[in-house]
Amino acid sequence: MRSFYPWRLFWKLFLTLLIFLNILFVTSLGIASFLIDFNFYSSRPFFMLGIYFFLSVLGSLAFAWRFSSPLKRVILKALRISNKKQFEGRDQVEEVLEEEPGEYFELEVALDKIRKKLKKRRMQLAREREESQALMSSLDDAILSVTPDLRLKFFNSRFINQFLDSAQSKMLNQGELIPLAQIFREPEILELFKRSLSERETQSCSLRLYSIIDGADRDFLLKVSPLRDQKSSQIFGALALFHDVTDIKKADRIRIEFVENASHELRTPLTSIKGFVDTAKEDVLAGRYEQVGSFMSTISRNVDRLSELVHDMLTLSSLESGARLRREPVGPDQVTQEVIERLGAQASQKQILIKTVNMAEPFSADPSKVEQVLQNLLSNAIKYIQTGGQVQVLWEQDPTNVRLHVIDNGPGIAEVHLPRLFERFYRIDKGRSRDVGGTGLGLSIVKHIVQSHGGSVQVKSEVGKGSEFICSFPRRSL
Repeated sequence: MRSFYPWRLFWKLFLTLLIFLNILFVTSLGIASFLIDFNFYSSRPFFMLGIYFFLSVLGSLAFAWRFSSPLKRVILKALRISNKKQFEGRDQVEEVLEEEPGEYFELEVALDKIRKKLKKRRMQLAREREESQALMSSLDDAILSVTPDLRLKFFNSRFINQFLDSAQSKMLNQGELIPLAQIFREPEILELFKRSLSERETQSCSLRLYSIIDGADRDFLLKVSPLRDQKSSQIFGALALFHDVTDIKKADRIRIEFVENASHELRTPLTSIKGFVDTAKEDVLAGRYEQVGSFMSTISRNVDRLSELVHDMLTLSSLESGARLRREPVGPDQVTQEVIERLGAQASQKQILIKTVNMAEPFSADPSKVEQVLQNLLSNAIKYIQTGGQVQVLWEQDPTNVRLHVIDNGPGIAEVHLPRLFERFYRIDKGRSRDVGGTGLGLSIVKHIVQSHGGSVQVKSEVGKGSEFICSFPRRSL
């Protein structure tokens, strides 16, 4: 067992006092021999000398023990302050520390105050460290701090997952300070860190970096800020924030494409209307009325197209804003018949046969939204398949979903178009799509309606073999 008693001080006090007392005794005895007739050759002086030596040893031991023992308490308290608790006899230490203060009263009281303050501060720092680590780990952004010589010092879990391979993670876990250049090969990143440290200001830039999470390049906004000591204002490192803006840029691209496509879709019928109105006005002023009726028919068709486009855009906006669904029992047979009656004339013009098969029970959904899904899919099939074609509407169910299949034997869709087929205003053949009508929003509306019900939509198609659209609606208790 390790002893914390101040033995060195004890032995120093003991030997010093023992030597001093014996020298004093011998000196006194020598002086007394000159003043008093004293016989050194008798046994009595040696006997007295032995007794005195024995008593001086006992007295020195007692004196050394008495003055060194209180120091043990001070040593134990100092060790406790320095957090050196990994020793045996801990119960004994706690017992000693609970005693009343001894000779070193002021020193012990001061040490107790320091210990309590340090304990409170350690607990506070531990809480702050846990809070900081939890905060850093919960952030979606990668965070990194480096030393002035550009070596990794601190990082959160997002940074590890996004930029570090297994070997680099292992090195960091072992406490190695990896150079920043070993993680990032892009010179603009290293230059940004150096500029921030040298100019003592926050620097930022946009760049594309490879992300290990999804194995692809992503867009990041990198912001590097110098770390300063509050008292000396000395720079002791830099903190970097890697903000992933891939989704933001994607949303911006979608927004720009939507505005461009919407402007184009609106401008096309408006240009046609303006042209025919001007031509009809000139003919009326000139007294020519033969083609005015044809002009009015064309204008009416373009107005209908504009009205349909605006209606679809408002519908899509309502769906994206999370409009509430009016759920009630929906019968597949009833929905199918209503939609076929609505599109019957359009199908008859192209001699298209529509077959229906229902193997599903009524389910809980918004009836008007389900009708719109079927109408958009069936309308698209009628528009794009050849004259005399065939469309099948199939309803089926399993324990968890009701599925709607709209299958046609049309020209099919190339595989390259399938991932983007449900995007707004996306057209496979833009020229042909405008000839057959439509706004370019029908399939996007279908996707949003099905997803708002908690379902999913997919398409299967091969060029020359037709297409199949599948909409899954979750089954809920009626």
